[in-house]
Amino acid sequence: MVERRGKRPKVARGFPREDQLVNAEHHHPEQGGTVLEPVSQLRAAWAGADAEPQGTRVEPRPTGLPGAVPAAMPCAVEPSYRPLIRPLVPRLTLCDDGELASGETIRLREAVTVIGRTEGHVRLPHDPLVSGRHAEIVREGAARPHRWLLRDLGSSNGTFVRCARTVLRPESLIMLGGRRFRFQPAGAGAVESAPAGTLTVDVAAVRVGGWPHLVEMGQVAEGLELVLAGHDLTIGRLGHGNAVEIDDPLLADRHARVIRDPAGRWVLEAMPSLNGVWAQVAAVQLASVCRFQIGEQRFLFVVDECRIRDP
Repeated sequence: MVERRGKRPKVARGFPREDQLVNAEHHHPEQGGTVLEPVSQLRAAWAGADAEPQGTRVEPRPTGLPGAVPAAMPCAVEPSYRPLIRPLVPRLTLCDDGELASGETIRLREAVTVIGRTEGHVRLPHDPLVSGRHAEIVREGAARPHRWLLRDLGSSNGTFVRCARTVLRPESLIMLGGRRFRFQPAGAGAVESAPAGTLTVDVAAVRVGGWPHLVEMGQVAEGLELVLAGHDLTIGRLGHGNAVEIDDPLLADRHARVIRDPAGRWVLEAMPSLNGVWAQVAAVQLASVCRFQIGEQRFLFVVDECRIRDP
């Protein structure tokens, strides 16, 4: 059971239409080598949610009264009231297991919202991969437009965002399907141990080779070791002609692409998939609609930026 302060959590509903939102990749450029997933690829996050009627509302018909109005009397088409001075209120959904958008939803009215296992406004006491104080969402700016930052608080297992692309630097952590990998060029260093009380995912040994490696992190030292022997490689499930193939049902047939750009950087790019590509971040500006993961809990962050088109 998720512990939090404030009102009782509600089921997520009423996600914004895609045409109401600015493309996340355009509005939020590359931050530290990671680009958040575009809104166009987040369509599935709210496609199944119960959207409120747009434009025309239907008023109930009074019963038992002379001259009752028709059953469907259209109201004037005008925009709903929206605050002009106070900060907008983002919605943070703790997604149910196996769900993309539905779950417990809370409103972030505080300037700082801390997420952790034993401390914070949102607590996940049942997840041993979550640190005591794991991450925080911070509202910045004295006046509109505000921005919201997601910051890791020195957690043992990291904070991840679903992204469109990310630059792979030494010791970068990524998640593909149901697996977690560490990017290791030749000569990568050792991994530090976690503090007491937090279960550590990363216990794999360090590998060194002529080509970069993606080394699987897990509770056993013997994990997958993927050699990136080329400058333009696709990653996906077995039997679909990928340069790097993984036996993982959570991967798409062609899930991601690894390229070496003209600057010599290794870049991981997401291809269309249900479960996406996730990259570890220390701090990142959240897009108007985006997803992140702490421990094994996935979150959907939504904030209306008042970029609604005229009807």
